[in-house]
Amino acid sequence: MSIYYILAASFVSLLLLFILYSINKGIPSSHRVISTIEESKDRLEFNDGAFIIDSPLLQQKQIIEWKAVEAIYCLNMIPLDGTYHNFEYSFFLNKPPVIVKYSNLKWYNRLFSSSESHSFEVKIDDYNNIDFNKIHQATNTFLLKKETSSAYLHKKFGNNIRSVKKNDTITSFSSDKPLKTFELYQIYDRGNTTQNDKLKEYRDNATKI
Repeated sequence: MSIYYILAASFVSLLLLFILYSINKGIPSSHRVISTIEESKDRLEFNDGAFIIDSPLLQQKQIIEWKAVEAIYCLNMIPLDGTYHNFEYSFFLNKPPVIVKYSNLKWYNRLFSSSESHSFEVKIDDYNNIDFNKIHQATNTFLLKKETSSAYLHKKFGNNIRSVKKNDTITSFSSDKPLKTFELYQIYDRGNTTQNDKLKEYRDNATKI
């Protein structure tokens, strides 16, 4: 039997199965899809000793002790193609997070996910984590032990504009070279000596809140 007939028969079978499934279960609506996406996003828990990143999709929790946090910076970015967030916290750590797996893992998480982290930086953005807006107050309460302004989370930035009028026509263009595409804020930093080049760069370029 020709391979083409086999492929055609397989395709027809899959199509029939999809039709039967759609009749019985219905095709997922956009509302259901959005709900599923929201349910799979990371969540945060806070206490005196640590904060916890709960990741339903990976079926794990990352436990990060406050005393292990060397620095916290917040990046305000212009979204690029495929980037669905504007703000991102970077937590620089003195030791990797502790990973605790869910008790009943799906097969793909048993095969592909690691039970150890070797990363000394944890990123939390305002798209993938449903509790992003709780971070500012949590750092005030458990780490800084004082109230600080959250204005940096509402700031917009842009480039300086210069206008030129010629023949009754006004042309505006950016006078900044290169164009500014982000703003970086220092939320917390112990200031210890580090070999982390990214942390060094952030210390040199960030605005202190």
